[in-house]
Amino acid sequence: MNSDIPTSTRPRAVTVAYTMWLVAAVLLVLVALVTLTVPVDGLRTSLEGQGASPDEIDSYLSTIRAVGVVAAVLGLAVGFLSGPVRAGFARFRRILVIVSVVVSVLLLFVVFGLSLFQELLAVVLLLLAASSLVYRPSARAWFARG
Repeated sequence: MNSDIPTSTRPRAVTVAYTMWLVAAVLLVLVALVTLTVPVDGLRTSLEGQGASPDEIDSYLSTIRAVGVVAAVLGLAVGFLSGPVRAGFARFRRILVIVSVVVSVLLLFVVFGLSLFQELLAVVLLLLAASSLVYRPSARAWFARG
């Protein structure tokens, strides 16, 4: 890592993008924690009260758990990849931008395709904004070094 380079030379766009990626990663991990720790018995009772069949309930609960596991993995990946990007490694910038776009597409599918967790749209906005910030002209010199 380029930890010997003073942070005062780091472009503000890179610092803001790094912060956005970290916030998105934390939000994804929080979603994972919520989905993986939801009290299944209470949710099952609530869904039965709404007239859902046992198969529909099992499918819904499995989907929520799967979204949680995927959110945890993706949140950790974004969090770990953001450090080298902040340090100025161009290869990690490209990788993280690709990961951010893929994660955004997956989250949009979860929100619009499965009609779950509309709050994830905030994560999509953070990921896409951070991805565009690291490609601003002011950040080019920072990534030209590594």
